[in-house]
Amino acid sequence: MARQSKASRGKFRWLGLRINQSYLSRNSATAIIQHILAGINFRIFDCLGVDSHTLVIIQVNLNDIELAREKFRLDTGIESLTTSGKIRLVRDRMGLSRPVRK
Repeated sequence: MARQSKASRGKFRWLGLRINQSYLSRNSATAIIQHILAGINFRIFDCLGVDSHTLVIIQVNLNDIELAREKFRLDTGIESLTTSGKIRLVRDRMGLSRPVRK
């Protein structure tokens, strides 16, 4: 079976977030984001606990990105730091390195 062409696949954006809670697990971060982004599909790619906060990178459908950013703007516990079409650029801007594949 042939692979889907790049144009027929969905278009996504990467969103870099800071959650104002330290050392959250991936499941805890997912639960918090799900509560805020009710009805918007997303996928967590990176979740890293730093001193007083947790940095998270999520993938959101291009059609939903502005709504997602608006929902994070209204929430005081999560701050949207950066957005890009390339995860490498989001990681660079947030000072994160690429995690080692297992």
